[in-house]
Amino acid sequence: MSKFYLLLCALVLLSQPVLAEDNPIVDIQTNHGTITVQLAPDKSPLTVANFLSYVNEGFYENTIFHRIIPGFMIQGGGYNAALIQKPTHAPIKLEADNGLSNLRGTIAMARTSMADSATAQFFINTVNNNFPTPGYAVFGKVIEGLNIVDVISKVSTNKADTPLQSVTIEAARVREAQLSFKDLKPLYQAGESLTIALQENTVTRQRALDLWVAVKLPNGEFRFISPENTESFSAEAKPFMRKVGVNQMQHSIITLTIPVGLAGQYSVYAIFNEPERDVTDLTHSLRSNLANVALELR
Repeated sequence: MSKFYLLLCALVLLSQPVLAEDNPIVDIQTNHGTITVQLAPDKSPLTVANFLSYVNEGFYENTIFHRIIPGFMIQGGGYNAALIQKPTHAPIKLEADNGLSNLRGTIAMARTSMADSATAQFFINTVNNNFPTPGYAVFGKVIEGLNIVDVISKVSTNKADTPLQSVTIEAARVREAQLSFKDLKPLYQAGESLTIALQENTVTRQRALDLWVAVKLPNGEFRFISPENTESFSAEAKPFMRKVGVNQMQHSIITLTIPVGLAGQYSVYAIFNEPERDVTDLTHSLRSNLANVALELR
């Protein structure tokens, strides 16, 4: 269960530019933490479509931030840890004249000296930058994890601005759902009734996903709630519900009375995952599809 726990635990907003709330959100999981970016297809349609095509193909997994310059930016998405460049799709047309500036926390496409040369590599501005014409196409901004960007920007590098220790992109996934627990208290006494229920908010889910619900016991073990046994928890790892429809936004999980003798610290997790996958394949979820809450039983 340790791998499951590590994946589950993968749990500074900027004021400008202002992006629509329903714009795509992508979680970029690195070995230093997760950076979440919100994209702007209304401003940079070609650039966003290009970036999402690489995300959905899994292209960015195990690539690195290969160019890091303090007080400037961090650049990645093109090389593996051996500094071998990955083959890409054809370059795209530059969309730099879109009204979005290279401000701190924005994400833009890297390119060569030729304007229409961007492929897969991107960079995140760590300060407000002003580039001469033709510029670099901004296509989104960091909405969570700007502190992680700052941490990465301070790693030791060589004279070529390459990190001495790899800064790896472990996964990049489009945020598909946002789960939260409803009305759970931090403390319950023996004899009290506890209802676990979930709701989805913030993001409109576009496809059916599997919903997993688990409890981490004080001894570190996990117990799962499955469709076959909704009145207790099982050590067998099964999803609570497979292929949850996009119109199902409220999820009643379980109601139970706290028995005597269960005192201790517990954590309840709910997570959306790819359909028909097992418990070892939860990297897809990252923090975007995850909710967890700590409970104390007395």
